[in-house]
Amino acid sequence: MKKQCVFLIFLLAVSLISCQKEEQDTSGLPVEKGWLHIDIGLSIEVNELHTTLKSTTQTEDFRVFLYDSGGTLVMSYESVLAMPDSIELETGDYYVEAHSDNDLPAAFDNPYYYGISETFSVNSGTSLTVEVNCQLANTMVSVQYSGAVVSNFEDYSTTVSSSEGSLVFERDEGRIGYFKTMPLDISVDLVFQNADGSQSTKTLSGSIADPLPNRHYEIHVDASLDNGVATFQVTLDESPVQVVVVELTEETDVPEGAVAYGEILITEIMYDPSALSDTEGEWFEIYNNSGRTLNLQNLVLTRDDLNRHVITESIELPPAGYYVFQRTIQATGATNSYVYGSAITLSNTGATLAVYNEGPESAPGSLIFSVNYGESNFPAGSGSSIILDPLNLNATSALSGSFWCVSSSSYSTGDLGTPGSVNDACQ
Repeated sequence: MKKQCVFLIFLLAVSLISCQKEEQDTSGLPVEKGWLHIDIGLSIEVNELHTTLKSTTQTEDFRVFLYDSGGTLVMSYESVLAMPDSIELETGDYYVEAHSDNDLPAAFDNPYYYGISETFSVNSGTSLTVEVNCQLANTMVSVQYSGAVVSNFEDYSTTVSSSEGSLVFERDEGRIGYFKTMPLDISVDLVFQNADGSQSTKTLSGSIADPLPNRHYEIHVDASLDNGVATFQVTLDESPVQVVVVELTEETDVPEGAVAYGEILITEIMYDPSALSDTEGEWFEIYNNSGRTLNLQNLVLTRDDLNRHVITESIELPPAGYYVFQRTIQATGATNSYVYGSAITLSNTGATLAVYNEGPESAPGSLIFSVNYGESNFPAGSGSSIILDPLNLNATSALSGSFWCVSSSSYSTGDLGTPGSVNDACQ
């Protein structure tokens, strides 16, 4: 992570007699002086594992400051190019500071470099070389959003701020932000769509209390639609220093071990079969939208208060797996299926079909997913199931009829549908 620029300072201190006419101080004694030559090395090496720093300004543009050992500024130069080849300097102890001229509180693609030399002595008749190692003086911050965030949230952004400035990392922001090294606050806003079509924003807050200069902090935002609950962590980019991890979570009403909102989607509905009667041929399909295997036992299937069924079997549904719930065993012929019988009927004019976690005394618990297939833009299917486009398997798209269409493939009964398998693509 270190970027170095080497300032080579050649000091040739000679007595007044050998280099110029004598000057007298107030004591009447000669003042010894030498000649200071500052040479700025232009070789800058960058060694980074995951990121590439924006090229800094040429070192000729760096500002240079010369102080005596007591901290008093002796002279300064707005740029290396503004310095003379030789500087007349009294003998004594000094140090040099140098930095790029872009010290901002917070900015994208704005690495600021700073270096300070060891204290050195200008002695009569001697010469020496002094090195100034310039390193990145900012704290670097970048933000990465997980696939779950990209798929399930309509919009998202992260604001990182200090007491002096802030930057907003929008959904497509890939640049690195550079901050003055001071405590940083983090706020993540995740916009999602509720089951009723309204929008909500979940905000997650955290901080980096003691950031370090010359370090890269990556904020990894990973979230699922469990009622808007999200988590993120902050890690240091790989480097010789110890990795720092800051994990932030938010409390939720979803019980421990429950299925979070959006981890199961309803992806296909056959409410009006033609080959069989409705009482024999109705069915619907779900999809595991999480990254883990889900056990479906005790989940509650509902259409309304009078149409409800609690799953009694232990069903292990792997990630990206499909499963069919049907009125009768003859409804689909799918092996990955479960018969709920007459407990639920699917209205041909539309209804809200939902899956809930287990609740008290077989009542629904927290909502996992629901869809009203009677809302505007949902297709009408007779003898054909309606399906969610397989390219839009996320909770936001699944609520909108614009991402649904009718099936074109036939299954065991002769009706059209893809029960228990990947849906046909919507054109």
